Amino acid sequence: MKRREFCQYALGSAGFTGIAGFAQPFKGVPVKPRHRWAVLYWMPYDNDLSHFGEPIIEMLTCGTQNTEVAVAIQSDYWGKSRMRRRHIIKGAVTEIEVLEEDSSNHAALVAYLEWAHQTFEAEHWAVIVVGHGGKINELSPDDHPKNHQTCTWMSVDQFAKAVSQFNQSTHGQVELLYFQNCNKATLEVIYEAKDCARYTLASQLTLGAPNYYYENWLKRLGSLADGREAATAIMDTERADMYHTLTLVDNQAIEGIPKKLSQLLQALLKSRLPTFSQLNIATYPYFGELHCDALMLLKGLSEFSVQSEFIEFADFPSNGRTTFRSSSAPL
Repeated sequence: MKRREFCQYALGSAGFTGIAGFAQPFKGVPVKPRHRWAVLYWMPYDNDLSHFGEPIIEMLTCGTQNTEVAVAIQSDYWGKSRMRRRHIIKGAVTEIEVLEEDSSNHAALVAYLEWAHQTFEAEHWAVIVVGHGGKINELSPDDHPKNHQTCTWMSVDQFAKAVSQFNQSTHGQVELLYFQNCNKATLEVIYEAKDCARYTLASQLTLGAPNYYYENWLKRLGSLADGREAATAIMDTERADMYHTLTLVDNQAIEGIPKKLSQLLQALLKSRLPTFSQLNIATYPYFGELHCDALMLLKGLSEFSVQSEFIEFADFPSNGRTTFRSSSAPL
């Protein structure tokens, strides 16, 4: 699979001790099982993706056999009055009753993450949201078929706040956030999610469904050391017809984007700018919004006067500890 630099292709729309000695656990307080990895899936399938939910559960169930990986899923299916919460350990599925119905409600996501933190101990965590992508600041739709309301969405900033708080509660042990949604490897989304995990994986363009990496990925996950290795394993175990590109981002580098971008924009505002029609930049629509490659846009705007400032901005993610890369496959 072709590897590409994040800064060249991935920036999309320019647009979360006990006391020493002889202390013993209190009687009646359950001891949380400890796992090498705990993977939390958020599955808002109250829409045309609903029929993919149970096949994914089956693949996840097979993947957890003979591993030290715990998997949890909270799903919302078309026409159901409540969401379902399940966890899978060593191929055994346990269902936990929940009352929430609306998968676009960020309070339901917060409750799910709090439950997971109270239920599992893990060295590493991964949070994966599946489903439709929506507009730049949208994910996790709920179609409300029961009451015929208009489809509602969770905003990316609400999602990121919930996961960032969860990451903080685990003392930064969330290694990987995977936006398993179409068109979420954009500059805006990647920056919004920078505090959610050590690494973020996302797709620049559309994804297939239901995806097929689950079983082989989980079989490998227990031996992997961090989010980079976990994300690379997703790339390597996914079927080639399920995606165009997957972009892996080291979130430690994201803090520097506003400063570097501001320097370039200030220089551009003082220069002679071409019209958009002169830039000859490829664009593509998604959910009523027009996307383009941010670096291609900035490069086009910079060619007339501030090329050195653009080069400095384009080069900074590859300096020092920062690494970005993409895997590509035909879809």
